[in-house]
Amino acid sequence: LTETESWRVLDSVAPKDWIVREVTERDYGIDAYIELVGKNDEVTGELTSAQLKGVDSITWKKGSGGQMSAVSPQIKTSTAAYWHGLPVPVFLLVADLAAKDIHFVPVKEVIRGNFEKLETQGSMTFPLSESHSLKSSDGPQLFRWFYARERLQPEFAFHITNLISQMDTFADFIRMNQNRDSFMEVEAERHLQFRALYESCRMASLYLENRWPLEELIELYRMDRRDWKDDWVLLHEKTLDYALQKLEVLFPALVRKALKLVTESQAGYWMATDRVFFSLCNNGELNVRLKQFEDEIGR
Repeated sequence: LTETESWRVLDSVAPKDWIVREVTERDYGIDAYIELVGKNDEVTGELTSAQLKGVDSITWKKGSGGQMSAVSPQIKTSTAAYWHGLPVPVFLLVADLAAKDIHFVPVKEVIRGNFEKLETQGSMTFPLSESHSLKSSDGPQLFRWFYARERLQPEFAFHITNLISQMDTFADFIRMNQNRDSFMEVEAERHLQFRALYESCRMASLYLENRWPLEELIELYRMDRRDWKDDWVLLHEKTLDYALQKLEVLFPALVRKALKLVTESQAGYWMATDRVFFSLCNNGELNVRLKQFEDEIGR
């Protein structure tokens, strides 16, 4: 009865731009696939997996920050490990039958922060937030935001590994490529090095800070063309200098946040999935060299 009522609640509060495909065989931890429809009602292929759990009512408690929170029903860690291995984002949907509402949790992010539990516990709970509700005014938009963030995670893992492992190389590039002759073309090798630095910082910023405060590369190229009226050169030293002045401030802050993520909030995950990279991040020498760079630029 609880399961049947949970599906009724989901049907009643699911956004109109969701296509919910129920899975008939649910023994493996997935109850439905949800496809997110685009703005013009086009099918996008943006797919997420979901498990639906129903409870009579959710018991909310006020946290230190004033936010109302609760925990999900117990989930087997074998199920959580299965979710983590799926190639699409996964959400736990908890139906509050009394409130006729659905609260959602992006489970992979929670798992990465509690990775050791997969080996040490038979079950685990997931945190619920009162604001992460499909009936709330911002709920469906938040769901899409969590979905997009999880889709970025594989790219983030690649770029954050590159950003930290190449920290000294990137720092030297920032130091040595400013204040050059503004009218000169940036040669191909340095241009590619700049793009690698720029893209790694951009991806880290989008994932860690939910924003990218600098221009996109395509806009930098447009700025360059407006300044120089040159159809044959994509990047002049003046434009490179402009971008590097911004990056020299952003770069060390991103590296610090990334190191904290890898060595503290997601330590178990990174230790299990990339022990060599985790050891590099956990080496205090990286922080010393980063502090030297910050001192040089006056930060």
